[in-house]
Amino acid sequence: MKFALILLLLAVAAHAAEPLLIETTLVDGEVIGFGTFQSHNQKVVRNRRGIFMTHLRSRNEKYTAQQWRLSRSEDGGRTFRTIYEATDATNPPVLETDAADNIYLGRPDFVSLEVLVYRFLAAEDYREPHITRIAKGAAGKYSMALDEARKEVCYFSHSGTFHRVGFDGAERSSVTLLKRGLNAVQQYPQLQFAPDGTLHAAWTTEKIGAYLYWDIHYMQSPDGGGAWRTMGGAPITAPVVADDGGPTDRITLDDEFEVHTWLSSFFIKDGKAHFLYLAQSTPQKQHYVRYDLRTARRELDIQPEFKGRTLSMRGLDGFFASRAGDPKSTLYCIGQDAGKPRLVCLASDDNGATWRDHAVSETFTRPYAIGGCREVTPDGWIIGSFTEKTDTKSTNAPEGRVYFFRIATQPTASKAGAAKSEKP
Repeated sequence: MKFALILLLLAVAAHAAEPLLIETTLVDGEVIGFGTFQSHNQKVVRNRRGIFMTHLRSRNEKYTAQQWRLSRSEDGGRTFRTIYEATDATNPPVLETDAADNIYLGRPDFVSLEVLVYRFLAAEDYREPHITRIAKGAAGKYSMALDEARKEVCYFSHSGTFHRVGFDGAERSSVTLLKRGLNAVQQYPQLQFAPDGTLHAAWTTEKIGAYLYWDIHYMQSPDGGGAWRTMGGAPITAPVVADDGGPTDRITLDDEFEVHTWLSSFFIKDGKAHFLYLAQSTPQKQHYVRYDLRTARRELDIQPEFKGRTLSMRGLDGFFASRAGDPKSTLYCIGQDAGKPRLVCLASDDNGATWRDHAVSETFTRPYAIGGCREVTPDGWIIGSFTEKTDTKSTNAPEGRVYFFRIATQPTASKAGAAKSEKP
């Protein structure tokens, strides 16, 4: 009797350890391969009025006519409908939402060279946007972060410019924040506000005159983008040299300059800064790096493999999600499986010290640009999007499908292999 009970408990424990299923919903079945380009910014958000996401559908040869959509789900991500679409010279817009459930959407225009910040108001049921146009800030990689305390959104472009727009649509400031260095120029900016109001920024650089992602850098602003400093508190004067010749904190290692290093994501939580990047050396090294923000010390560097018990992550894209304001909350990292074309989610209950398997998706042809919302939803879901790339000889014809995905943070009926995916 006792032996049977032990076997039963072991079976229950083994079942509980199985990863959950990442649930997917097909949003658009005919898109270009860069439909959700890329994981450095946030294109999925959730508020009390629903889930909102953006993606590209098509483009012309000169990248001056990209059809893009803003979609909304009112049933937890099971179905989506288009609430706004347009054709512009742009990449997929970035999203934020405030405590009043308003949606802020940012994008560049490659023809006018403007940055456009759209405000879709909840009181108007998001029918028509109010648009702020900012001159001379456009570039193809950009990010945005919402500052609830100061009632503004911050927009950071790989042109090196940094913009602040009030919740009322007024342009509050525009400055050149970064400039080219001797070796490299800025690419792929990222932003996040910590609960204490500090704005954290990170970016990848690209070597001048060569296709080589050179290094990764970080700095912070205690006043939401006015004054800047290093992780250790040393003041920085803008415009800042973007590469290793400048004063900012370099995240990549000394022996990684001659291989591609690309920052997938970073996240600030409970006094720690978390970074995810791939060094494309031989063999490749997947880095999970943790810094202590109080001491500016590099505490952890898990590489060349970043894994839980059985699931291992490796790829160019991915993102972190958690409840940044809750020190005890679990930290999640979502990206591509190291061995199969599918999504995986790892989880840490000790702010990055150890990681465990959490969830896995079914396989896809080629998952690309896996990105999502930084904050776990109040009802306990990690939400994001990606493009499934399919083979085609044409650069303009539809070559992919855009999916929304969600991951339960607690075990539900959706155990791996038990839940039904909405992939056709």
